[in-house]
Amino acid sequence: MDIKQDKIDDLNAVISITITPEDYQEKVNTVLKDYRAKANLPGFRKGKVPFGVVKKMYIEGVMAEEVNKMLVDNLYKYIETEKLQVLGNPIPGKGEEIRESLAEGESFEFKYDIGISPKLEIGLSNKFKMDYYKIKVDDELVAKYTKDLTRRYGSIKEVETVGESDMVNAAMSELDGNGNKVEGGIHSHASIALEYLEKAASKKSLLGKGLEAKLVVDPRDYSKGDADLAAMLHVDKKALDSVGKQFELVIKKIHQVTPCEINQEFFDKLFGPGTVKTEDEFKTRLAEDLEKTLESDSDKLLVKHLFGKLNDKHKIALPQDFLKRWLALSNKDVAAEEIEKDFDGFIENMKRQLIENQVINETEIKVEFADALERTKSLFAQQMSQYGSEVTEEDIESAAKNYLSKNEESRQIYEQLMQEKLLNVYKETLNLKTKEVSFDDFVKLATGNNPKKGILDSLSNLVKM
Repeated sequence: MDIKQDKIDDLNAVISITITPEDYQEKVNTVLKDYRAKANLPGFRKGKVPFGVVKKMYIEGVMAEEVNKMLVDNLYKYIETEKLQVLGNPIPGKGEEIRESLAEGESFEFKYDIGISPKLEIGLSNKFKMDYYKIKVDDELVAKYTKDLTRRYGSIKEVETVGESDMVNAAMSELDGNGNKVEGGIHSHASIALEYLEKAASKKSLLGKGLEAKLVVDPRDYSKGDADLAAMLHVDKKALDSVGKQFELVIKKIHQVTPCEINQEFFDKLFGPGTVKTEDEFKTRLAEDLEKTLESDSDKLLVKHLFGKLNDKHKIALPQDFLKRWLALSNKDVAAEEIEKDFDGFIENMKRQLIENQVINETEIKVEFADALERTKSLFAQQMSQYGSEVTEEDIESAAKNYLSKNEESRQIYEQLMQEKLLNVYKETLNLKTKEVSFDDFVKLATGNNPKKGILDSLSNLVKM
């Protein structure tokens, strides 16, 4: 067997494998002899079928299977031996014809394209300056959070007329230039919170309207930014340029939300019976919880900005043509248009993963089994306490070990711990300058947009990685 690599450029190469009869013949004959020993054909005793008959029946399938096994085994052994850092998996070379069959006694050459990972050297140090944005938790933010929480824990009832702070559930249908519904066009159901509408004219158009009231609107006037518009119309963000400006809006339901009172019952629902007893204690506890929650968003934004800077600094190039072909072969049930549409996001994620892996290699950080065990035990203990279950430390440890040894989801534990260790590396190594900003300014930094709704909606997924 002959294996060689032809380097096309720094990111692409071709591995050629030549297999001769000497490589496969013995294995093929062994398999055929095994078939003969087990063959049970009319007119022959078991195991006494002539070898030539068995060979004629099975040679094509056996050749294909054995040669394929040799190809796969030796291809990946070569990649490992040569220490090639590949992206994705090897794929059949361009122009390689699909062989319908393999003739015994012949030699075969197979070519595989590989994508090579770019060489990186990150070298994080305190010379690398970054801003760390900390959200200022002030009275205004606490009041805003309190308002959202009183609405969340308030009462909801259906009404027949739209009021100042109501939630409207509407059917949205795309219209053509003549005001008719577009056949096969966009049709969706959307929830519109009046108090969060930015345009006064949009709010005014809905106030006082009743069920089944119809309006012709531009959905952009009832949403905030592209992400909100895409969610409202149930379309991909990239398709918004082709979305028309005339839609029929039909009011289907109107929900009136009455905020709950700020009292002991409210405190108990939020923090547990008797934990908070006064409004001052409530505000203090709320501010503390907000600071903890928002710190994770500050961390995420730091990581997002860091990867952006590192990507710009190293100008990471990838074998994009190879990766598109690999994705298409690996996802044959996915349309080419879908792969193309999501490809930019795939590339950005891969670049981030390459940077992250290099930082892990350079800093030699690891997640040990003991780390994963302690985290899993803690999670199990919290879960048990929620249900009031009494279990021993030994029971929790046994359950945690069993989970980590058998459950594929345990990988999430390891990944979460690795992300935490990486964050610690960033915070301890980088030259960070803390800048305190308002919640609204932080949202602009993280998303490029103003807060689209109340703070609760923004907190759910503030920083997109």
